[in-house]
Amino acid sequence: MARDMIEPDATIGSIADKLDNAEKFARAVLGTMHPCLKEHGNAHVRIGITGEGKAPYHKVVYDDVDGCEQLYGSFAGKVMDEKYLVHEDTWSAKRMSYGDVQALIGALTGYSQ
Repeated sequence: MARDMIEPDATIGSIADKLDNAEKFARAVLGTMHPCLKEHGNAHVRIGITGEGKAPYHKVVYDDVDGCEQLYGSFAGKVMDEKYLVHEDTWSAKRMSYGDVQALIGALTGYSQ
């Protein structure tokens, strides 16, 4: 029996219906992105695609001054996992910005501007 896999271009928004608790997960991710945003002026998130999508690992990245994506950290929930090896083929091809994750939380909670 094949298990459900996350699409290679998935984002938190596209798998929100699969997450155990989408709002809680998105808030936890936003919390891991905030230090990166403060330190580098931008922060983006990619999710791990090898699991079932209930609470995937995520990695926080930022664009350096040359526009190249740099790793800030990989996370299991709110905890930075320094031992977790970051293989590029295990992460979503699409990413969400800090603002995108904020907007998703707003949509999940029914808040709109």
